[in-house]
Parts: sequence; C-alpha cells; structure tokens
Amino acid sequence: MKLIKDKVDFQKVKKSLLEDLKYYNQFIKKKIEVEDLSSALNKAKSAITLIEEYQNDFNLDNELSEFTKLNQKINLELRERRRIYLRRYNNLLKEKINESNLENFMKLLAMLKNEVDNNLNNYNLEDIHDNINKYFVYIKRIYEILSCCDILNYYDVSEKIINFINDLKSENFPNLKYFVRSIYKNLITKRLFEFSKEYNIISISTLSKRMAIKQEYLIKFINSLKKQPKAPIVDYNPSAQVVIFKQSRI
Repeated sequence: MKLIKDKVDFQKVKKSLLEDLKYYNQFIKKKIEVEDLSSALNKAKSAITLIEEYQNDFNLDNELSEFTKLNQKINLELRERRRIYLRRYNNLLKEKINESNLENFMKLLAMLKNEVDNNLNNYNLEDIHDNINKYFVYIKRIYEILSCCDILNYYDVSEKIINFINDLKSENFPNLKYFVRSIYKNLITKRLFEFSKEYNIISISTLSKRMAIKQEYLIKFINSLKKQPKAPIVDYNPSAQVVIFKQSRI
C-alpha cells in the first residue's frame, strides 16, 4: 500500500499507473493474437498485482474487473489447449503397439512431439514434452532389444528385457509395458519350443532353472500358453510337478 499525500504526485502516479496498465492490456492482446497464452497470462497476473497494490489509493474497480476477466479468459483457453495436447498424448498411450506397427506409431508420436515443442512455452506443455522425450528413450531400448533377440543368447536377451520391465514400472506408459511383456512372452515361448525338441517330459524345477525364471511365474505362463493351439506344451501336471511337451503326445 502506498500513501500519496501530495496532489501533484497523486496525479502523476495515477497517470503513470494507467499508462502502465494500458501497455499491459496491449501486450496481453498481442500475445493472445499470436497464441502465446502463457506470456499473456503472466502479464495479466502482473497487472492484477499492480492494481491491488494501488487499490486503496485509486479507484481502479473498472481496471481490476477488466484484467480479472482477461485472466479468466486466458486461463480457460490455456487449459483447453493443454487438454487437447494431453488428450492426443494419452490416446497414443492407449494404442496397442507391436513390431509391425511400431514405425507408424513412432511417426505419430514424432508429429505430436514437433507440435508440442513448437508450442512448449505458449501453452505450458513442459510435462508432456518431458514425457514424450522419456518415451523416445525407452523406444530406443525397445529397438535394441528387438535387434539382439536373434543375435544374443536367451539369457542375455532375457536379462535385458527384465531390466527394461523393472525400469518401466514407475512410468505411465501402458502400451509400452504391454509391448515389452509380449516380447518377453515370445522369447519364453521360443525357448520352450527349443526344449520340446530335447524333452518329452521335464520337471518344473529343472525347467525353471534352465530358463532362469521363477517357478511360480513359469507355471502361470505355461498354464496360459498350453491353451493355445500351436503351443509347444501339452500340459503341466501339478501333482508330479512335470511339464509335458507336445511331442510326447502319441
């Protein structure tokens, strides 16, 4: 609060204040025209703060009402713009991805990233920008895993995938989590096919050790896999704790 006693000073301060507010108003409208809503909002908040500082010295009800309405209008528009980008981003995360559509999915994500980068400061899109960049880092690791599936041995690939799955646990990337789990399931299935060429029957404990997978998870996976027509496994006998491969069916 400022106490202004001198009448001349009073008029000078008021005139200067109104000129500042006029400049603020023009600045805000120009920023709205170029859709720099973040800068417009910051300037509107600054104007309201300035008005409130002198509210007890001058009658600034009209100015306060004008900038308050501007502030509300910008806030609504800014939230709507953010919602549009956030909705597009979240919709992409709902897309089911696999090896065949991964490249097309990446193109869509890259297009969104480009738009977000171009409007980063205009609509306060920093969080979406950071998440997309982090997503690309994980996608790079996915490509690395896919490229080494036929090169590295089962254990090395399995370790890479498990580490990847653990790193993903704290991230909100549902389609990526589903995709990497499907890669892991395909790797396990391929390994089981290899065992089916060596064994008719094998104990679950031996198979668990040979595949470097926890027994509980392996049993759960086998029970879901055996229902598939082309599965390498006929059955798992919990009483005998043995896995029966398809070639043993005569």
